[in-house]
Amino acid sequence: MESVAARLAIRWPRALRQLDTRMVSVWGLTCAVVLYLALDGGGYDVVVRNQVGVVVWWAVLVAAAVGVIPGGRLSSQARGAIAMLGAFVVWTALAATWSQSSERSLDELSRVACYLGVLLLALMLHRDRETALRNTLGALGTVIVAVAAVAVISRLRPGSFSGAGQTAAFLPGSHQRLAWPLNYWNGLAALMAVGLPLLLAIAASARRLIVQAIAAGAVPLVALCAYLTFSRGGALATAGGLIVFYCLAGDRIPKILTGLLTAAGSAVLIAGAAHRSAIENGLTGAVARHQGSQLLVALVLVCAGTAIAQAAIALAVRHGTRPRLLVVTRARARLLLAGGLAVLIALALAVGVPSKLSHAWSQFKRTNTAALSHNNLSRFGSASGNGRYEYWKVAVQQSGKHLAGGWGPGTFQLVWLPHAPNSDYVENAHSLYVETLLEDGAIGLAVLVGFFAVVLGSGVLAVIRSEHEVRTGAAAVTAGCVAFSISAAADWVWQIPVLPVCFLLLGAAAMAPARRRVAAGVPPAGTAPRSGSARFGSGRARGAARVALVAVSLASLVAIVVPLTMTNALRQSQSAATSGDLPKALSYARVAAQIEPGAASPRLQEALVLEQQHHLTAALAAARQATANEPLNWSTWLVRSRLEVETGQPAAAVYSLRQARLLNPHSSLWRLG
Repeated sequence: MESVAARLAIRWPRALRQLDTRMVSVWGLTCAVVLYLALDGGGYDVVVRNQVGVVVWWAVLVAAAVGVIPGGRLSSQARGAIAMLGAFVVWTALAATWSQSSERSLDELSRVACYLGVLLLALMLHRDRETALRNTLGALGTVIVAVAAVAVISRLRPGSFSGAGQTAAFLPGSHQRLAWPLNYWNGLAALMAVGLPLLLAIAASARRLIVQAIAAGAVPLVALCAYLTFSRGGALATAGGLIVFYCLAGDRIPKILTGLLTAAGSAVLIAGAAHRSAIENGLTGAVARHQGSQLLVALVLVCAGTAIAQAAIALAVRHGTRPRLLVVTRARARLLLAGGLAVLIALALAVGVPSKLSHAWSQFKRTNTAALSHNNLSRFGSASGNGRYEYWKVAVQQSGKHLAGGWGPGTFQLVWLPHAPNSDYVENAHSLYVETLLEDGAIGLAVLVGFFAVVLGSGVLAVIRSEHEVRTGAAAVTAGCVAFSISAAADWVWQIPVLPVCFLLLGAAAMAPARRRVAAGVPPAGTAPRSGSARFGSGRARGAARVALVAVSLASLVAIVVPLTMTNALRQSQSAATSGDLPKALSYARVAAQIEPGAASPRLQEALVLEQQHHLTAALAAARQATANEPLNWSTWLVRSRLEVETGQPAAAVYSLRQARLLNPHSSLWRLG
């Protein structure tokens, strides 16, 4: 026993020294943050999102304070991305000063501050691009497969997860579309679209055969999850991401074989789901459980068969000799590309693609079509924007009134309701770029688009400057970022933090510095000797960077904590009011108002509590303050009107009611009157 203990005592420190701490850090950050956000509604809730932001920025702050970071090289692309996203955060803070709602703008400021923290921490964890790509692909691919697994199981085994019915509870009639755990079907589909290129890259280029097989076997699971969302936007993002992946990846023939194999497995599962109506319709009865068990068995068999077939492909690629016909030189590749494009253009013209695109655009502008009432394969044949054209049209029209600086971050709903051509009650414009134009103006949009361009351009540069498996990884990362960018163009995925976090993690891997190749015994130029001189240049420069990073961390923490604590206090007030403890409810409402004096929600809550306590004069004063804080919010004017009636001010009540009606003319309340 003593000899065993002695051997362990000797080997344990050695094992710790050999442990790749950066790999552990990247896997830990990715798995912890992405999985936590995904399993808690995608992080949409401000409390969930800002709690993650606090943890991330505390990690940055502590690391900067003790000198762990800045501790490595940053590529020029990384510095550019930090500068662009940092500029967007600063612009959001400035725009909050002229916003139509400081409360909503501060909430948006906390959101982008969280994203900046994730990007900064991820960049600081990477030493070189090769390991960054390998670790990020493995960690993020694993998490997305885990999310797909719990989502699909929640459909095939109804009742397995208590929270799986949250979306249907809030949105009646939406139970047919798989949405849990993100609680939004288009968001879940977008996450699967980001993950598919990553899995294909791992299946084609992982060093270990078992890893290749597992990655390929997971693709049909992810595809089935995406299908059950019935998300057309997710399908477009998937197509865009896969096209980019195959265009950028080198040695495409083995990857095409892997793609065809996984596509066949995915098609089998999708066909199986399409022929089981209870699964497609999200039912929970005995028939659904029976069909779910059948499809679950098919899922296991298909994934296992795909994994085995991929192992065979990988063995053939490693040990077989490729026929000369399949050896594609660059010259032949150019000829094939030119010929393929010519054939595609000819086919497009032959089948009348231009006229069909024109028809699709006309259909997109229509609010609804018959195909959208069905949640099956026929849904993917509809080009209807489901109201998006109207959202974008109003946003673009109204952006002209505040073109440079916008109406204020987070204010789309306040601008939409008075100008809406229909009764759609939406909070977001269903397009990050259109919404940014309205809320942050042309300047904010230019900065945000510049940030996206830096990230995507970094991915393309990484592909160009890399070879073999590193190029495949860079192609997958770029494809995942493209898939997110496409989703952001047609949906509100920016407001579902798990998706932007994935985008930032992928971008950080692409922007990691290239591994330096040096002769044996010669230290890389510019690296720090072990005596302690800084890798960021002189000790003075390193110290200045640490001080700046500490200051930015503290400012970001304040931007995140203020909306977080205000929201917590407001919810405690609402909870106390629901339970009948009005003094406690009033106390918490006033605390929330003190934390954010310019916010409307705490004042409105205070007015409602005071009304229940029959302190009508004080309640009216609080309601008037709420309308002053957020003058375009129709609900504050409605409450104010009621309180003016109760305090015997009919003329003022009529004016407030008219304001409420002007700000939301399509409300069902007016039809009731």
